Amino acid sequence: MAASRFATFLETFDPDPKTRGTQWEHVCKWFLETDPVYRAQLKKVWLWNKWPGQWGPDAGIDLVAQAKDGTLWAIQAKAYAPDSSVTKQDMDSFLSESARPEFDHRLLIATTRHVSAAALRASKAAEKPVSMVLRHQLEYRERLPWPVSYAAWAKGRIP
Repeated sequence: MAASRFATFLETFDPDPKTRGTQWEHVCKWFLETDPVYRAQLKKVWLWNKWPGQWGPDAGIDLVAQAKDGTLWAIQAKAYAPDSSVTKQDMDSFLSESARPEFDHRLLIATTRHVSAAALRASKAAEKPVSMVLRHQLEYRERLPWPVSYAAWAKGRIP
């Protein structure tokens, strides 16, 4: 089976996990602004450190989006290997930080298909909804103009 354009794009990310995570956050912002489903729902998307309402350094929330109805979404971006799993421990700080009253919705965007049973239970039990966009859903968005490489995409986009 040939790799999807999305999978091929991910292969161009930096191997260093921290750098890869930062790269993925930038791509998630682009994804939310470009994908027709999210573009129709969202008015503005910020990286955490650019959001005017941030209260400190990133402690689990990677991006914030304002929906067209004015509500705020907290977003966590996870750049994991395809066979890795997002664990409850991985999500705990995100769920805790996004429990604040300013957020109405939460979204996890991950480069893996796997979320542990404990993480799913915690997400479902949360007082605010948690939606997920996982790797297989990103791969099916082949109509998106997935770039050939991260370096080519980021050139001129990332200050």
